[in-house]
Amino acid sequence: MHLAHLRLTLLLIILFSLSGWSQESSKRHKETFYICWGYNRSAFTTSDIRMVGNGYDYTLFDVRAADKPLPFDPKVYFHPGKLSIPQFNVRGGWQFKEKLWLSLGYDHMKYVVRNDQYVRISGVIDSTASTHYAGVYTNDEIFLSGDFLAFEHTDGLNFISTDLDYAQTIWKSPNERFSVEHRLGLSLGILYPRTDVIVFGERGPNIWNLAGVGMAAKSQLRCYFFSHFFIEGVAKAGRINLPKIQTTGLPGEFAQQKFSFIEGFWVIGYQFNL
Repeated sequence: MHLAHLRLTLLLIILFSLSGWSQESSKRHKETFYICWGYNRSAFTTSDIRMVGNGYDYTLFDVRAADKPLPFDPKVYFHPGKLSIPQFNVRGGWQFKEKLWLSLGYDHMKYVVRNDQYVRISGVIDSTASTHYAGVYTNDEIFLSGDFLAFEHTDGLNFISTDLDYAQTIWKSPNERFSVEHRLGLSLGILYPRTDVIVFGERGPNIWNLAGVGMAAKSQLRCYFFSHFFIEGVAKAGRINLPKIQTTGLPGEFAQQKFSFIEGFWVIGYQFNL
């Protein structure tokens, strides 16, 4: 399944490169590009999750969730065939004006609902769906156990976005080979998760699906080395709306949720002129 992430990453880079080659300009700043790769941590607000299926339609309120970072292991984080296993970020950018950049890429975050919490529930569960949980609920309390619902975007919460950044150099060495740059940016894109769901003890097919949209604002600090190489730290906050999450793969069965997120990540990259 991680091969799919690598294929998507390569496709994004190829599409970005082709779009860059299609732009013609005599100005040098319009011929400047970058590519970067890194890893993230994220946190999420509580959300209301609506589950709709054959014999049930209920909403869970104020559900808590967390990310799922992989413990650092050089054999994974620096292995070419395993780079997409952790929570990663990949992006390619193009400078179309002196201080303005467009970029395309995606944030592979992970989102896991905690199964150690009590939540409120409203809605209906028919005995045809679950004899144990059958009933009509009106703001009742229920323990969110794994046999009732397990819900996670772990392959992952993929935010594929086009970003607009404003870059301002705040320090440069006399020989101009080293510099520090501050960037402010906006992200707008789609959410293409692969959601792992267990409903009443039955595991879903874990389907890739176009589930919704997202937007975010970010602040970045980029340090250049030898003009072309850079390390960048990014703080990002945004809002995600997922109105059609595939759960069981059956027609008419889906989940819905909205939540905000905060993401912090670092990347290493290379900037070049064509």
